[in-house]
Amino acid sequence: MTASTLEQGDTVPALEDAHLDASTESGEASVARPDNSLEALQELPRAPSIRRHPFGALVWFLKACLGLLSLVALLALAAAIPVANVFTLGYLMEVQARVARTGKFGSAAYLLPVAGRLAGIVLGVTLWLLPIQFLSGAARDSWLLAPGGSVTWLWTAGLVGASLLIAAHLLMAIGCGGSWSRFVRPLNNIRHLRNQWRGGEYLRNAHRALRDFLAAMRLPHLFSLGLIGYAATYVWLVVPTYLFTMLDDVTSRFQIFGFIVGCILLTISLMWLPLLLAHVASEGRWQAMFEMSRVTRLAGQTPFRWAIATAILLACSILPMLYETLLKNQIPPHAARWDLMLVFLVTVGPARVLVGWVYHRATQPSRCVSFWSGRLWQCVNGAALAIGIGWYVYFLYLAETGGELGQIAVWQFPALLLPAPF
Repeated sequence: MTASTLEQGDTVPALEDAHLDASTESGEASVARPDNSLEALQELPRAPSIRRHPFGALVWFLKACLGLLSLVALLALAAAIPVANVFTLGYLMEVQARVARTGKFGSAAYLLPVAGRLAGIVLGVTLWLLPIQFLSGAARDSWLLAPGGSVTWLWTAGLVGASLLIAAHLLMAIGCGGSWSRFVRPLNNIRHLRNQWRGGEYLRNAHRALRDFLAAMRLPHLFSLGLIGYAATYVWLVVPTYLFTMLDDVTSRFQIFGFIVGCILLTISLMWLPLLLAHVASEGRWQAMFEMSRVTRLAGQTPFRWAIATAILLACSILPMLYETLLKNQIPPHAARWDLMLVFLVTVGPARVLVGWVYHRATQPSRCVSFWSGRLWQCVNGAALAIGIGWYVYFLYLAETGGELGQIAVWQFPALLLPAPF
């Protein structure tokens, strides 16, 4: 068995018995890369040249947009479900880790092909169900107007026959891979399945494709990474947040002192935690959450980028809280949380990717500067960031005391974790 490396430090078993697809077009044979290989499912292929292949570039762009929309929708739905939201946080941390290791924003397109394939299947099934819905409505109306009539039985027979044919076509299209062409070429699906059955390769190929599909998503890894993210956040913030939210009696000196200490500790913790979570995601180790000294050194390598990225992340985390407090109550009442998760992913998700890129820049060799000028630059950026985070902590205090969320606005840590799914 050989090994193929997807990313630095991320090695998975390569496919055994790789497929060889012979292409006889133009009298030439070519070896095709397997459609269900791990790399093809995890990463988008390189975009074709617009000048040389304009149609191919357009198709690539449409597939990327479809995959992005479906991926955001799937993550929003998963984030709104308890326990499943751990997978969403793990995905965000995995994307951040890939950008932190490579320094390329294109690495954030993780699992876009998988999401695009799922979206294509859902869309294809939905379109093919439209004729069944039409026939079902016609048959129902016929039974209401002329129950037992010949026309009514014809509509019913047409509904049953169309349902069986469309169900068989959808099963064959999904069984052949679920690509767009499979949903619009039923005869080709029949020929393909017939050839596979005759060669005795269908079950083996289907098992391999399903195995690769599940292996590409790496669900156990995402769940473990999400748990590490939750643990790291609460380890560093549970004490400052408890002190910050303990002020119930403004006449109690003990509570006032604890509140002030909590504000200071919360400000200091929020300065380093975004970069620490990027470090934890990149390393993928539980012990990495305690390597604060290494994170502070990395922040000192690129203080300006660190301050800007952290400020952007915290500023973006305010938008989901404002939406939940101000706008969610203005729309028709509903208990679902997927809309809040959608706002969170659109705003906070890109900011987390930016923090991952800053982490990568901090790990690269930097130009030499004098000791005192470097220290001065670090202090200036650190002081500016501390002031900005101080205003963020003040906003949390207002959200806690004057908002409808109360202490939930503080304890859910939207800048670092996910909004509460309940």
